[in-house]
Amino acid sequence: MAVIQFQLLGDKSKIAIEVLGRKYPDSTDYWDGNWIDSYVLLKIPGYSAKFRANVRTNELLSFLEELKTMNETLKGKAVLENMEDFILLEGRMDALGNVMWSGETCYPMGTGAILNFTFESDQSYLTKLIEELIVVVDKFPVIGKP
Repeated sequence: MAVIQFQLLGDKSKIAIEVLGRKYPDSTDYWDGNWIDSYVLLKIPGYSAKFRANVRTNELLSFLEELKTMNETLKGKAVLENMEDFILLEGRMDALGNVMWSGETCYPMGTGAILNFTFESDQSYLTKLIEELIVVVDKFPVIGKP
């Protein structure tokens, strides 16, 4: 089976979230059914990490919509904010068409090591990121309503 993931790429940096599947695959409830089991992979100058994390489909869908708007307007920001604080990513478009990414990871959740980072990415990487996220949200759509 092909790996389902999305990646934020920079000159020497890569943040990837590899989706493993729904945490509660039989749940049809919004609160339980939208948890996704995943791996977070970080490769930034001086650091490399891989850890398991839970994200939510609604978080990914919101991030995708913000990325689409940012890519169309060439301004603004897109944020992936994780309910369990495993990962926080924020991309801001600058006037030259670059995306400045800032982020924070915490592992283990709540009590673990915290890594804050920033890196720059070219706007041209957004198209692939959006395409990858579309695949993820199509395969794992948001279930139910809050």
